[in-house]
Amino acid sequence: MTPPIGKAFIAYCSPAGSTQHVARVMERKLRSLEVPVIMIDLARGTDLPGIISQIREAGGNLCLYVGSPVYALHPLPPVMAFIEALPVVNGGYSVPFVTWGGVNSGTALHTMERALNKKGYPVLGGAKVLAPHSRMWAHDAPLGKTIAARCKTGQPQPLSPILLDYQNQETRDLAEQTPFETAKTRFDPIDFREDLCTQCGLCAEDCPVGAITLTPYPEIGPSCISCCNCIRCCPEGAMTADLSKNHAAIQAKAVKFHERPFTCILV
Repeated sequence: MTPPIGKAFIAYCSPAGSTQHVARVMERKLRSLEVPVIMIDLARGTDLPGIISQIREAGGNLCLYVGSPVYALHPLPPVMAFIEALPVVNGGYSVPFVTWGGVNSGTALHTMERALNKKGYPVLGGAKVLAPHSRMWAHDAPLGKTIAARCKTGQPQPLSPILLDYQNQETRDLAEQTPFETAKTRFDPIDFREDLCTQCGLCAEDCPVGAITLTPYPEIGPSCISCCNCIRCCPEGAMTADLSKNHAAIQAKAVKFHERPFTCILV
């Protein structure tokens, strides 16, 4: 998935670290091929106007690698917002990639492919990579606990959109009928215990979408994606959610969809 380009930009949103892991593998491969790489963590206060300016200055001599975990069949909003903000260039290319938790990789790759093509970045390849399920991190046997990724060199020949539109009609219909903003309302609410909170601010710092503000106690805003990072990072256990009641349902869905292969590189 590495065309002979002047510069590569790898943009990703990675609440649990899995998508970042894949992005780093791609970075190492590109650097080994002596391709300059700009890493863009969409959750860490990156200077997006500055990045967009660099992309515009690179003109068509670039390839964008854009990564997202799959949440409720969809890519995350910060990733789609980044694609929407991209300047239209003449001759640039792109490679979308997703991590998914072993239930269903949804239509995320196809959604990203269509958005990138619309902005003028023909897709050269794509990847879906198995990763731990974001709602089962406390389970003894989380789905998708093995991460693997590889990169492949090649000439810049646009990928057939059919390859990324690999889901069956049932999954396509489900994704279309349940946009992410609707699906996330069904996630378990995050409970907060003020008596345990020390106002350390770690939850706000670790939130990948900046949904938490301290006033002076944490308040979760509407941009929350229910990644549970605030629960994982809170040293006092002030943020909680009963995720265990969903484990059986998640495992049942994985059996129902039976998506294979788990990890796939499309070129």
